[in-house]
Amino acid sequence: MSAIEVRDLRVVYRRKGEPDRVALDGFSLSADREMLAMLGPNGSGKSTLMGVISQTIRPESGALISPTSRAGLSVVFQTPALDVLLTVRENLQLAGAMHGLDRATTKGRIDSVVAELGIADRIGEQVRHLSGGLARRADLARALIPHPSVLLLDEPTTGLDIDARRSFWDSMLRVRQSLGMTVLLATHLIDEAERADRVVMMREGHSVCIDTPKALRSTLGERVLRIVAQEESDIDRLASWLQTEGFQAHRIDRLLIVPHARADLLEGCPIPSASLTLAPPTLEDVYSIRTQTGVNP
Repeated sequence: MSAIEVRDLRVVYRRKGEPDRVALDGFSLSADREMLAMLGPNGSGKSTLMGVISQTIRPESGALISPTSRAGLSVVFQTPALDVLLTVRENLQLAGAMHGLDRATTKGRIDSVVAELGIADRIGEQVRHLSGGLARRADLARALIPHPSVLLLDEPTTGLDIDARRSFWDSMLRVRQSLGMTVLLATHLIDEAERADRVVMMREGHSVCIDTPKALRSTLGERVLRIVAQEESDIDRLASWLQTEGFQAHRIDRLLIVPHARADLLEGCPIPSASLTLAPPTLEDVYSIRTQTGVNP
């Protein structure tokens, strides 16, 4: 059995006097000893799926196959779940007590995790005196104290600067490997999704694609052409030109993304003011096409 497995989930939010909102519709997913990133716009169902897996949301139909209980599962939220008036050590001791660990076991795990996350020298400080990045690592330490088999990360680096985000992920990847955890990450950041073993892209409660970042990029070919039109009126003319050349353009606002593009397209563009870039495809290109246009390239 996979560490995380859900099957045919349907979750509907029913609000009095307002239309029902379907958050998940026939959604299935499994993950085991890997990091799986969820990418999708707001309202695509990422947080709802987290709620089902953590057993705080009950689906209308479908099944949560595993985890079968909340034991062995930890969550790192968008905002650190720490008492800011307690020291880092006190927060971690509290986490150990809440999970039924004895003092000796808790102390050993605290010593190990703060060393691994690079916060051993700040363990005696109140959380309110920590920077955002250090507080995030302290919160990750809190989640790791019970040695979870499943870790849910809900946009854990929100508000962090580039250096703090890099430090968080360097620490996260080390401890994931040492503990052999299954990690489910909800993120809006493409570079974080690139760190994952697999990525599931979500749209309106459905999974539109799931694979490794490399395999997802390869669906767009070796090169994509990105065209930014200066005028709205240029979009149709550009799309028509590309069609006559045998290419399908995917439109996102005034951006056209053309998979499997040829270099000679750079010379044939009929709109001189358009900005053209030919480059290898990115995960963001795949995300834009699959979640914003709903098209399978």
